Amino acid sequence: MRVRHYRVSAEAAPVDFFADPDGDWSYEALIEAAGIHPGAVPPGVLIGALARPWRGHPEGAAIVSFVADERPRLCVVEHQGADQRAA
Repeated sequence: MRVRHYRVSAEAAPVDFFADPDGDWSYEALIEAAGIHPGAVPPGVLIGALARPWRGHPEGAAIVSFVADERPRLCVVEHQGADQRAA
């Protein structure tokens, strides 16, 4: 898994909140990857997938959008498939 955090809102990236992210993810796994404690999930957390490549991340990468410290955050979580691990 590759995780990258950005201090931008979801509008800054091509996010599809109706799409399922690539990989075998659970809601809890994505929340934890974003650095959010599962027992303290803030209101307004959204999960989706990149609709097209963005900032070096592939289409289909998981997106967790939330607000922390009164600022928007966007977390990109990439699935590292078997073919990528072998490279």
